[in-house]
Amino acid sequence: EEIQKQINFATKINRNHDSNPDAAGREKVIQTQLHSARRSELADLQGVDHSVFSEIDALQLPEVLALVGRSHGQGELYVALKSVVMGLFSSVNMIECIQQERDFHAAKVEELDAKLATMKEAAVRNQVDMVFQSNKRRRQT
Repeated sequence: EEIQKQINFATKINRNHDSNPDAAGREKVIQTQLHSARRSELADLQGVDHSVFSEIDALQLPEVLALVGRSHGQGELYVALKSVVMGLFSSVNMIECIQQERDFHAAKVEELDAKLATMKEAAVRNQVDMVFQSNKRRRQT
């Protein structure tokens, strides 16, 4: 009975997109795989027990998650985010992130050192000019 319900659901989508099989396929993915309750029902029917999101490239996840939110609302988006967040954190290369942050701050320190050196040079020149002007005045009197 449950299998027939899923078959009827898929054939209804096919009929609604009779002239465009790509649109029908897209709609079936949106309505089944990107909806947590329906995906869970289908997984139970098929004996599958893993997240569909684990198979999606991390670079494409934002688009998929946006599609979930647009098609099924905030509740489904939250469910999808819960299932992918740990995978995203585990795919982050923390060593590389820390190295990039270090490099960024090192470049900032170099920039600040250059500004400081310029300011010190200007202050020294200013002081030399003031001494020169003072000596010049003394000689003139």
